[in-house]
Amino acid sequence: MTKTIFYFDSVNSTNDEAKKLVENHKVMSGLVISDHQKKGRGRFGNNWVSMKGNFMGSAFFPVRNYNSIDKLQYEVLKIIFNLFVKITKKNNFKIKKPNDILIGDKKVCGILIESFVNNNKLFAIIGVGVNFIKNPILKKYKATNFKKEFNKSINTLQFSRILNQEMKKIII
Repeated sequence: MTKTIFYFDSVNSTNDEAKKLVENHKVMSGLVISDHQKKGRGRFGNNWVSMKGNFMGSAFFPVRNYNSIDKLQYEVLKIIFNLFVKITKKNNFKIKKPNDILIGDKKVCGILIESFVNNNKLFAIIGVGVNFIKNPILKKYKATNFKKEFNKSINTLQFSRILNQEMKKIII
């Protein structure tokens, strides 16, 4: 199954754009990426601070049932974790369940899984945010980025292509 990458300069939320593609354009799967999100979301209604140069994307596809969605969260974290190790050649990442990847005790990546029904089909949307070149300064927790930790710039389009390939392996 081929998943198309849909690129936008700016969106309210990549998760929202993914849902619109299914509902309004009958697209069954893909990866939405954007340079900027105006209203990125995290868990429990928290904002995801989106900064240009970082990765903001949402994979979407139909799933069999709600149990399938529950299994996705950890599968996606493992995929991204392995990509980070491959990119940096370092193994100082750790998964913080249920939805974050840390470097030391600092957040570098978060995911948000949402679901919806369209035409009697259940869809999963997996939003992924990665701090590649900048990170917000937050009171709730520490954050960091790849540039600061590894002196490494990551091309977001190249990352999205690799992530897209890896996500195809877990479509359930």
